[in-house]
Amino acid sequence: MRLSDILSDVSVVRMSADTDVCVKDVVNRSDIADENTVFCAYKGERDNGEAHIKEAKKRGCKIIVCENGHDGGGYIITDDAKKAYAQMCAHINGDPQKKLRLAAVTGTNGKTTVTSMLFHILTAIHGKSSASLIGGVKNIICGNIRKASQTTPDPRELYRLFADSVKGGAGYAVLEASSHGLDYEKLAPCVFEVGAMTNLTEDHLDHHVSMESYFKSKQKLIPLCKNFVSNADDFYTGKLDCPHFSLYEGEFTARIITLGRTGSVFEYSGFKNTRCRINVCGKFNIYNALAALCMAEIMGEDAKDAAGALSNFSGVPGRFEMHKSRYSADVIIDYAHTPDALENALVTARGLTKNRLICVFGCGGDRDKGKRKIMGAVSSRLADITVVTSDNSRSEEPEDIIKDILSGIDKHSKYKVIPDRKEAIIYALSAAKEGDTVLLCGKGHEEYEIDKNGKHPFSEADIITDFNSGGYENDDNDSKRSGRSL
Repeated sequence: MRLSDILSDVSVVRMSADTDVCVKDVVNRSDIADENTVFCAYKGERDNGEAHIKEAKKRGCKIIVCENGHDGGGYIITDDAKKAYAQMCAHINGDPQKKLRLAAVTGTNGKTTVTSMLFHILTAIHGKSSASLIGGVKNIICGNIRKASQTTPDPRELYRLFADSVKGGAGYAVLEASSHGLDYEKLAPCVFEVGAMTNLTEDHLDHHVSMESYFKSKQKLIPLCKNFVSNADDFYTGKLDCPHFSLYEGEFTARIITLGRTGSVFEYSGFKNTRCRINVCGKFNIYNALAALCMAEIMGEDAKDAAGALSNFSGVPGRFEMHKSRYSADVIIDYAHTPDALENALVTARGLTKNRLICVFGCGGDRDKGKRKIMGAVSSRLADITVVTSDNSRSEEPEDIIKDILSGIDKHSKYKVIPDRKEAIIYALSAAKEGDTVLLCGKGHEEYEIDKNGKHPFSEADIITDFNSGGYENDDNDSKRSGRSL
């Protein structure tokens, strides 16, 4: 494709490049740049792409897009290289986003479940290949599952996924819009038929610094949407000037009829009214279903048809995923990695628990440190037993992260410190008996653990399976553990 064609809509300040040249790809990594690519250089979170321009040129790249002036030919200077990168990625793939009816969900918690529910509604009504799902757990392109790389993929991948969706006959695409993705303008070429914001609670403050800045990043989705809805019952999203969904008052509401272990029933009121049953438990999942239903209605789906489709929704891997231990205790795997998500998971699990609620969790390294103390306080307040462990410590020492968590733990509560996550899970499974619930928080769908030595395979579901088969025995060795006795 000619350079002039993929520069359409890009805000060019000045240029010393030949726009008649043909290029085959647009990249933002110098290690994959070559004579047939355009290299877009911009400042990232930990690195500045402009520092790698020389490497890209050594690899034969002749076209450089950046924000600062440079001597010589082959440069395209723009006022926003991140936005230009997304626009060029869209153009080189034939602007597939314009051929799809798009829907996006942002917010701290619930994005994956809401997008999965809406995707389920659309494919149930219009057929398996009618829609694509793009998010942090997995990408489903016209019925074909692909591994997910990021919550909102890099534009080079994202617009290829859109293009493959169009080729596969899809008319819809539903995706998660992360605050990072919005800050980096990944979705700039898109026009969404409907967007939604689920909630806003503390997370990613290592990147955003303040809740106000985090909220502003999330709101960048709004101008990209023809229609937008948000949660009226959330402190932040309830302030937005748009239609709202709510369990109380709003343009779209849900009145809870039953809230049970195997699911819930509620009366939905939107453009039309209908009764809906979902087979996933928890009040938070009623909010998720409500968001999906009102988005479906805005996209033109009949409320009764949408509710009927949701009645067959079986949940998302790693989102309040139910298991049993060999001692007949309930075991739940959940992705909860923020204070609000942890509290919601604990409150819901408490409602399902006859006896003791045991919570196993840690906090990620190289991420928002402020939430660690808060999560420690939440677990010690709501769980009968807290087992503090590791969770993707990355470059940090697990003990340092655990120390931050312990600063919020009520020292009069029952808790254990077991840095090795596998050992912590086995300990909790061994301690839990019939009527107890073990809640494993933080990993969810992830099947890896990241520490200073890299990324390693790690599956909580596999640990539960092995434990149930008699693969592990609790040796009651407390030499590496601390805290009050269980």
